[in-house]
Amino acid sequence: MKKWLKWIAVVWAVTSLAAGIYFWPRIDQWMRFNPSIAEADFPEPAGALEAQRQDFTYLAQVLDYDRSFSDDARKQFLSEVEQLKSRTGEPLSDAAFFLETHRLMALADNAHTSGDGVSAFRMFNRSGMDVYTFEDGIFVVRAHESRSDLLGKRVVEIEGHTTDDLITKLRKYSGGPDSVRDHFSLFLLRSPELLHAAGLISASDKLSVTLEDDNGNLTEHTLQALPNAAETEFAYRHVYHTLRADSLPDEAGEWVNVLSANGVEPPLTLQDDGDLVLSQNMGDALYIRSNYLVEYPGHEVKSQLVEALDGAGEFGHKLIIVDLRWNPGGDLGNAIPFAETLGDSLAKEGKVYVITGPQTFSAAIVTAALVKQYAGGRARIVGEPMGDRPQFWAERGGPFVLPNSDYFIAYSTGYHDWEKPCSEDQTPHCFPASRDEAADIGTLALDEEIRPSFAEYASGKDVVLEWILAQ
Repeated sequence: MKKWLKWIAVVWAVTSLAAGIYFWPRIDQWMRFNPSIAEADFPEPAGALEAQRQDFTYLAQVLDYDRSFSDDARKQFLSEVEQLKSRTGEPLSDAAFFLETHRLMALADNAHTSGDGVSAFRMFNRSGMDVYTFEDGIFVVRAHESRSDLLGKRVVEIEGHTTDDLITKLRKYSGGPDSVRDHFSLFLLRSPELLHAAGLISASDKLSVTLEDDNGNLTEHTLQALPNAAETEFAYRHVYHTLRADSLPDEAGEWVNVLSANGVEPPLTLQDDGDLVLSQNMGDALYIRSNYLVEYPGHEVKSQLVEALDGAGEFGHKLIIVDLRWNPGGDLGNAIPFAETLGDSLAKEGKVYVITGPQTFSAAIVTAALVKQYAGGRARIVGEPMGDRPQFWAERGGPFVLPNSDYFIAYSTGYHDWEKPCSEDQTPHCFPASRDEAADIGTLALDEEIRPSFAEYASGKDVVLEWILAQ
């Protein structure tokens, strides 16, 4: 009996050692990049001012986890937190407090390190017009039905500020390159409450705007604010959703879009948004659109992306178009087998075009890099600049949530470089996937910048796709 017990102990020890060796990389990654967050421990606040002080006190603890702040940025962050905590008198308005949390996190100048972007849409009032940036300016692309007469007009000024001036002044509320800062600013532009808290307009419950029609005629409008959006099944409301022709879940059928109002068929890139992976043959071209890299029941993204490349035939696909314009990222592990398979299924003299834009973010940037890596000189990146730099901080562990406002704060623990592999010599926090999967691809810069005009969008054209097919 003792002999059997001894053998069982030996087998258990050997098995445990083998399992430990096999799983150690994952265990090490989890320990280094996925921290558990210490819970806030404050008494019940006596009032709104004390609640905000507690939230700012807890917010300072994010530096225990985030690694993207430079030494100077950390000092500035802590100094400004102390100033905000020492305020007396009236508490900040909800909108002002919200913006301050964003401004503080933006000091890291890292797009993954941020305040609660979802709340920008959910918690604050709306002007009733949603706008989007085109090559020729910012236009009203979606509006409440009571303001449908605003559709299709260019925004010239809001209370004396040009749109360029407004966007520039709103950049301080998000980190990263201007492409993502300007994109996020469109969320802030839709709310009089937020614009007033930013000191850009005179009242929080209305907005005065100057619009221009397609004949050059200017009109002045004073828009009384509408209530904030109700909670819906939208996990995240992205800026690009304003471009969609169909009714959105949080609109109660009360909003109209330029395309739907004019009876225009939306381009393929704006259709069937429920499909995380959409593929379609276009003659000799294979079009693949990826809108998210997170798997859900019924949406097995990893396998669907690989299966979309089927049918290459003996000589491979002549032309593959990978549309990442609306992809905010997710799990980069879902992109690796796709990129490898794409490289193998592309014809020797074939081409792959990757379409990007300011919504192309995080793991979607990784996807673009991997496609370029495995397709080599056959790949080109076209469209608009991506929503982050090729070198960025990402990854996080447990949720960091402010105790009283319930704002979710995004922090970053791992360094990525997708133009060349990062190393432990470069940073002690090089994320393993970047170290092991990235290759020296030179640059992720655009090979061809193509920005649609408003008129092209309003007519249902996809000028980027048309440009590719014309090649």
